Amino acid sequence: MRLLKRLVVSRRRRGFTSFGKDNSGATAVEFAMIALPFFTVIFGIIEVGLSHFANRMVDNAVITAAREIRTGQAHEGGYDSNTFKTRICSNLPDFLCSLDRLVVDVDKVESFALAKSAGESLYDEDGNLKEESNYEDAGAGEIVVVNVIYRWPMITSLLSLNLADHGSERYLTSTLVFRNEPWS
Repeated sequence: MRLLKRLVVSRRRRGFTSFGKDNSGATAVEFAMIALPFFTVIFGIIEVGLSHFANRMVDNAVITAAREIRTGQAHEGGYDSNTFKTRICSNLPDFLCSLDRLVVDVDKVESFALAKSAGESLYDEDGNLKEESNYEDAGAGEIVVVNVIYRWPMITSLLSLNLADHGSERYLTSTLVFRNEPWS
């Protein structure tokens, strides 16, 4: 039994010492060959995860801010697009929100069937994102469509990964359609 233990221990030592004495550099060369693609994929995964996390945060902020439209607080407060953007940003962490990255479109429609998505209201005929925001005040019981796009900067687009929607930005979109409450 002792002989077997000595044999195993001596082989382990020989394995570690022979690995440490290997000066050919094959391991370093192999790592250099896979390091850039490996770290690119890792950073890409992290960035996609962060963009999905940020999109959920934008969704929650829009839902909270749109609640003020739905309950009549925005109507009574005389909200415009800048006020609504500020209300959205107040529900987001400071690192996430920048007013110049938000594009807002709030419209009232006659029926739910006439509600349009962000693709129809926030983009021009050429498919480019509109820079100006629109805010149409709605009264009690009216149907409202809220479309918000936050332009999220993508770092891995510099690494030639096509994760961005336009240039180096990913458009985080949030859309709500609801009927205002019958406030008095």
